[in-house]
Amino acid sequence: MLVLSALLAVSGILVRESGAEGISGYLEFYYNRADIENKAPGGRSIDTKSDTFTQLYSITLDRKLYPNLTFLASGSFLDRDTSIDVEGLKIDTTTTTLHPYVNLNLRTPLYYAEAAYGRIEEKEKTAGFSLTTVRDAFVSTLYWKPDRFPDLKLQYLWDHRYDKERLSVDTVSNLFLVTSNYLPVENLRLYYQGLFRDTDLRLSDTTVKETIHNGRVYYSNNWWRRRITFGGDYNITNQAVESTTTGIGEVGLQVFPFFGLSKSSDTPGNVVLDSNPALIDPDLEASAGINLGSRSGDSQLRNMGMDFLAVTEINTLYVSVDRDVAQVADAFSWRIYTSDDNPSDGIQIWIPGQIVSPAIYSPTFKRFEIRFANVTARFVKVVTAPLSLTVPSASAYPDIFVTGIQAEIRRPASEVAGKETSTFQNGTADLRALLVESVNLTYEFTYVFTKRDPGEMFYTVSNGLSFFRQFNRVFSGSGRIAFENGEEQAGSREALVYSASLTAVPLRTFRSSLLFSGRDETVAGKGSTTNSIFLYNVATLYTGIDANLSGGVSFQEDDTGRETRNTQGSAGVTFVPNRKVTLTLFYNGTTTVTSGGEVQGETTNYTRTGEADLSITPVQNVYLFGSYRIENSTTSPSRNILNYNLNWSPFPDGTLHLTFYYTETIRSDNTEERSIIPNLRWYFTPRSYLDLSYENLKVETPALTTRSNIYSGTVRITF
Repeated sequence: MLVLSALLAVSGILVRESGAEGISGYLEFYYNRADIENKAPGGRSIDTKSDTFTQLYSITLDRKLYPNLTFLASGSFLDRDTSIDVEGLKIDTTTTTLHPYVNLNLRTPLYYAEAAYGRIEEKEKTAGFSLTTVRDAFVSTLYWKPDRFPDLKLQYLWDHRYDKERLSVDTVSNLFLVTSNYLPVENLRLYYQGLFRDTDLRLSDTTVKETIHNGRVYYSNNWWRRRITFGGDYNITNQAVESTTTGIGEVGLQVFPFFGLSKSSDTPGNVVLDSNPALIDPDLEASAGINLGSRSGDSQLRNMGMDFLAVTEINTLYVSVDRDVAQVADAFSWRIYTSDDNPSDGIQIWIPGQIVSPAIYSPTFKRFEIRFANVTARFVKVVTAPLSLTVPSASAYPDIFVTGIQAEIRRPASEVAGKETSTFQNGTADLRALLVESVNLTYEFTYVFTKRDPGEMFYTVSNGLSFFRQFNRVFSGSGRIAFENGEEQAGSREALVYSASLTAVPLRTFRSSLLFSGRDETVAGKGSTTNSIFLYNVATLYTGIDANLSGGVSFQEDDTGRETRNTQGSAGVTFVPNRKVTLTLFYNGTTTVTSGGEVQGETTNYTRTGEADLSITPVQNVYLFGSYRIENSTTSPSRNILNYNLNWSPFPDGTLHLTFYYTETIRSDNTEERSIIPNLRWYFTPRSYLDLSYENLKVETPALTTRSNIYSGTVRITF
């Protein structure tokens, strides 16, 4: 308390005296004590105790030297002392990190120039062993953005990573980057990026020179009051890699996907992912909308994938996040899935692959490096669960947003010695022409292609007709028929695709749709036929009561005579009697019957899922939630899941914040998870606080029971 009083006094002085000078900073002191007991049935318990004390000091000077010239200098020092005691075996670890940073930038409406230098020096000492790693980086940028002319951005990055003894890593990288955007006319955009990277892996005596040229063209327009619309894009990437080596070490070659894909789903084996361009764009700072944090209410698996359009070989994925998660990085488990199956009727078959747990995490780049055995597929995804509150310190990471995913194929340096050149092209063209306005009869033309050199060209051409007609106030109908042909990895492909729907809205509160769809397809001389019919109903039965009911059946037959019948049904109802209570009931069932062809007799598989969710907000700042789920399946063990939690925040405003969180999950397979987390935060100045937290965690399985008691406190003083 004496130290805290002295720091408060210093904070007040610094705020008054240095605030006008552009000096800011903070001091943070963090203490964590964890007592963890692991006990197997019939066995003795193993107790683990850990103590961590962290000191973090940071100061920043931000000065405007001239109206457009700004100078920024900052420095931070972190000291972390950790002691771990496992059944009397004690290990002490001390980590110190020094991070100076200097930045000079000039900004005008016409151009922008910047030069920056940063250093991260980390020293870790444990059990008499000491290792110091350093990363020095220099970045310079010149950006010219004239009005109505192409902009031009030139960047240079020098990066040196090494340990002081030069035993584990010593790598120097020089990167030159040229980027330009140009809009010559309103509907046309041109883009170019050139990259040259020279990497010297000194310990393996390997040098890699990589040159990448990427050009893109985007065009869209419409004519005759939007009766005709056209959109198209073309993308070409040329990559040249030249390696010289003594034969040891590895070389990583980046692989470029065509689409980024993602979705939250607990059925990763057959889920169809949604398009997510932000997942594969070059910006590794902005969120791609995928949260891996411990925020309650969404525990579904995160599916993050890529579509390469052609079968592609990779063995490394990098998942970048928006914050340093070194403290909880090892809690994530990653599973690789692959697929060559085209998504259809809401189903795509994914083949599960290797599990990587834990993945290598880099605090410097804020990314996970997921290395796995080589896979060759068109679609590749990685699946992980969001951070569980049963993980120690998880409550400090409510939000961890994924900012990007990148793919590489790593090969031994001896295999890629010499020069390799490859070119990748892809593009799309989309034309829509309204032929008859009264029935919205529209001609549709779509062309998609991808070509690798060396490699083959794959493409799909689609010609179709579609219509929509409002017959009267209640009924409307639509239909589409298209002929597709092209070239795929398996061979030539032809397909007739058709669909029709009838929608009825007899009441403002009721909507019903009947959908029929089908596909006759031939790939490399092998044919298959798929037809399905589904009925969807949505209704507001009464104010505060919404219901939905849907069901249907699909039939598929391939050239071997194998027949598959898939029947699906789902129903749900939501009751909102008042603004404080919400009750949701949900049921979903699927039955698949397979016969003929190579199948002996007839096989039947089914999945049945029922769930009830209840949320109550009895008073302001109190939230109660409970759910009960029943799962029955012929392909996996049946189970029941009971989950309930409580959130209480009695003082959401003001300087004193108190929160209490309780959650418990009980499964019929004799597994149980429980978390009790009270937290108190006191803002003794608008930007300085004292935070006290306690976590009581329990994870019980038939094989092991883990109980954890974690005490932590943080003092942060900002000036």
